[in-house]
Amino acid sequence: MTTSRRLARVRRHLAVIDDIVAPIVARYREHIQCRAGCSECCHQRFQVSALEGAVLQEGLEQAPPAVRAQIIRRARAHQEGQPCPALSDDGVCQLYDHRPRICRKYGIPLWNPDEPHRLTTCRLNFQQLRAPGDDFIEHVIEPQTRWTADWIATREELGLAETPTVKRSIADWLADAESAIA
Repeated sequence: MTTSRRLARVRRHLAVIDDIVAPIVARYREHIQCRAGCSECCHQRFQVSALEGAVLQEGLEQAPPAVRAQIIRRARAHQEGQPCPALSDDGVCQLYDHRPRICRKYGIPLWNPDEPHRLTTCRLNFQQLRAPGDDFIEHVIEPQTRWTADWIATREELGLAETPTVKRSIADWLADAESAIA
């Protein structure tokens, strides 16, 4: 499968996530503090797959040269606890349309099939929601099983189902982008 077809399939998967997250955010807007310029979650060192790394590198390639150079410079100097290299000085993601799966999901309570009795979310969100009911399970938890199923399908379609997922930090993928782009 060609690189462009692989990236197209990953972008379809990212759209699945966006389509699932949007109604959750709309339904629970008063419990979510995420806004343009909030970069609370962008100070973590998230690990992402090679497929997501390729999408990030694609976005970097499309960025204006000055932005691209700044992101690569920040990525190469990145240390634990520093903001994501793609984050602008005013707290806006400069690769927003190419951001990885975790960046699209973060903010809502995340369910992990490996830890089904645990939800994680940004420390700023869902502070006033004490005892979520069955509608919470229906509207927040169950839809997340769809993006999990689609990720499995994506990996199968790309011939990666039996291949261990190689994960690296966002900064590492961006630091290596110049050689991948050239």
